[in-house]
Amino acid sequence: MNSDSEIRSNKLKKLEALYKDGNMSLVIPEAIKLIQEYSSGIACNILALAYKRQGNYRGAKDLYEKLLVDNPRNTMFLSNLGNIYYDLGKVSEAEKYFKKSLAIDPKLHNAAISLGNLYTSNLRLNDALLVFESLKQDFDNLTSTQLSDINYRTAEIYRKKGPSYFDEAIKYYGLSNQPLSAAHRLECIYTSKDKSTYYEEERKINASGEFNPLLATVQTHASIRYEMTDENLFCRNPFKYIHHSRLTVEEGFNDDLVSKLSNIKNNLESSPQPLLNNGEQSAGNFLVSNDPSVQKIKNIIVERVIKYRNQYRDSNDGFIKNWPKNVIFHGWIIDLKKGGGLGSHMHKQGWLSGSLYLNLPKDSGSSQGNIIFDLDGASYPTNGKIFPQKEFNIEKGDIVLFPSSIFHKTLPFDSQEHRVTLAFDVKPALVSTPI
Repeated sequence: MNSDSEIRSNKLKKLEALYKDGNMSLVIPEAIKLIQEYSSGIACNILALAYKRQGNYRGAKDLYEKLLVDNPRNTMFLSNLGNIYYDLGKVSEAEKYFKKSLAIDPKLHNAAISLGNLYTSNLRLNDALLVFESLKQDFDNLTSTQLSDINYRTAEIYRKKGPSYFDEAIKYYGLSNQPLSAAHRLECIYTSKDKSTYYEEERKINASGEFNPLLATVQTHASIRYEMTDENLFCRNPFKYIHHSRLTVEEGFNDDLVSKLSNIKNNLESSPQPLLNNGEQSAGNFLVSNDPSVQKIKNIIVERVIKYRNQYRDSNDGFIKNWPKNVIFHGWIIDLKKGGGLGSHMHKQGWLSGSLYLNLPKDSGSSQGNIIFDLDGASYPTNGKIFPQKEFNIEKGDIVLFPSSIFHKTLPFDSQEHRVTLAFDVKPALVSTPI
């Protein structure tokens, strides 16, 4: 007969397996049951993570804060609370909890990764590099997956440091098998090496069948620069998939909603964005808030994405044909002041991207504040070739959906009123595991 401890252990293992299967409606009642039965910290942690997976960040935050009252040195609770604060755009609070966790256990791998990510996203690149280098030096028992992940994050730092560090970036991307490793390696080779070196790397990637937005961006650009056939498997004609429309009062979009969303944004910290001129970008994921106004705009976006997929359902392009089974909606607010603009960029971690215009001061017939889509950007070398672009005239209440692989930028505007955009990505969801 199994002992009580064995029965408890088996029940907790089943709960963890249930969490990894991804059905949170089954996880939550089972976790609550085991908490009542055993007062299990593991079950409490999984319950909080399940709340987070369902978008109930307030429930997850409140649970961790309650648990830490009686368990102030529990590094699992501290680290995961830090992650929640980070997602909510509370960067300073997140950093505090990651550091508390590491002060208790300096070799806590996931807390160190989270702190390094926070530094990277805030462009504290040397601080981030020190964190990831110390992980490799101090941790003797890293798994191959963990080492691959650290190498990818190290490569990202060197890439962000600029072209003079690209050889280091290429090396570390080559030591990683993360989802975007090959794409970033190809991008660094494309912008710093010769055509034959690029072509050989592209050939290997296409043979593997790999595709994602960044690969598409690089390969489409190279096809124009080098006058080659575009072989990318994600989206070969992104202009075809740009969809511009206007939100309606019937959907729930109105001035009152815009005002409430703006008030929420004003309470968030900003995140560094080098491409922004005279403006701010909110930190974290704006769309995870439980506030009714945020949930209303999120539901409007979700419905628009469903209609978008239905419109293009017969497409053979990879981003439609192989739409991820599970997605998350990640949003942020871009607030531009007079003369402000946003430089050319694409969304490498997205799949489908969008811009929803909460406020856009402009005179009738003016192009100020418009969005321009382009097949050239990121200072990629052009060899003098002409790259097509398309401008969209936008107004308050408009929404534009487009493949995440296409470059886009914002024209400056001349108004005392702010230009406020809710930008978002529909991203492939990765199931997180308890830490």
